[in-house]
Amino acid sequence: MNNNELSKHAVLSLWIKKNIADNTFKIGDKIPSENELASRFMISRQTVRQAIGTLVAEGILIREHGRGTYVNFPVKKEPADKTKRIGVITTYLDDYVFPGIIHGIEEVLTDSGYTMSLGITHNKPSDEENCLLQMMQSGVDAFIVEGTKSALPNFNKRLYEQIKENQIPTVFINGYYSGYNDSYIILDDVKAGEMVADVLIQNGHKCIGGFYKSDDFQGIKRYEGLLKALKKNNLTINDTSIIWYTTEDFKYYFEGSMDHIIMDRLSEVTSVVCYNDLVAASLVRLLKRNGKNIPDDISIVSFDDSFLSKQMVLNLTSIVYPAKKVGKKAAQIILQQLNVSTKPEHVVLDPVLKIRDSVKKL
Repeated sequence: MNNNELSKHAVLSLWIKKNIADNTFKIGDKIPSENELASRFMISRQTVRQAIGTLVAEGILIREHGRGTYVNFPVKKEPADKTKRIGVITTYLDDYVFPGIIHGIEEVLTDSGYTMSLGITHNKPSDEENCLLQMMQSGVDAFIVEGTKSALPNFNKRLYEQIKENQIPTVFINGYYSGYNDSYIILDDVKAGEMVADVLIQNGHKCIGGFYKSDDFQGIKRYEGLLKALKKNNLTINDTSIIWYTTEDFKYYFEGSMDHIIMDRLSEVTSVVCYNDLVAASLVRLLKRNGKNIPDDISIVSFDDSFLSKQMVLNLTSIVYPAKKVGKKAAQIILQQLNVSTKPEHVVLDPVLKIRDSVKKL
């Protein structure tokens, strides 16, 4: 490379750094392609590659084979520069079981002199991306994350890889992304799914339906538990009576227009396993407006033992979700990893079943 090319390489490097410094290129942004940069600066692609290679070596950029080059997460801060702030990202915040999780996290972090930076995803990968980028830019020492659409390929894989490369501790709650070895704390959802199905089978139910969430880790695992219970009791699955839904289409199932479809799908079952108490409450309302009584006409079991399980006309048999315990344990793991730098910790909680009045003995 001659001196002229060397100066062009330096000019391009400085231009990229300037655009990062003034937030034209933000963390996680893809920079222009080699061809675009070569054309813009009227230099060879080799010079572009040299400039980018230097910035990759400095940790400013990160290359992804087949995808392009991105602005990297800043080099990890030294201990003296720590923020004492933990990024906490959940699907929801102020309803259902989530206040308990947040309170548990906050209690432990506050006692140790840490604060939280909260983000809500509404189970949308794009919102999770925004939360991660904002927290990475503002600075956090670690993450506690409830993954978004955790049963599907990870939309934000690149960001999590950058976080891992920079040794930022991460703890997942309620599920985890496939292919990662980060710490997590989860309920044993397979066992929980088996337990609620066992209650139905022990009460004489052989035709069991289900209402499960297909885009989240817990939905798949709870369904797996149903299959285990059926197989060990030599019962078969009625595929027609297993209804799957996603975050986006949940509301359409229960607004009224699909009542006839759901009633037809569940026409052969005597009981239904619901993904959680929100689904159970919605299904109970649907069944009632179609002339069905619970548990006389159809039995219902569920997960989470939320306030909903105790506020319906009937008291719902449901797996307990220890929200505050999950939050506290997640915070304890994060503090342990920040202060002691331990290996990833995988915590699986044993489920507890609350038996109430929503199952009829046949």
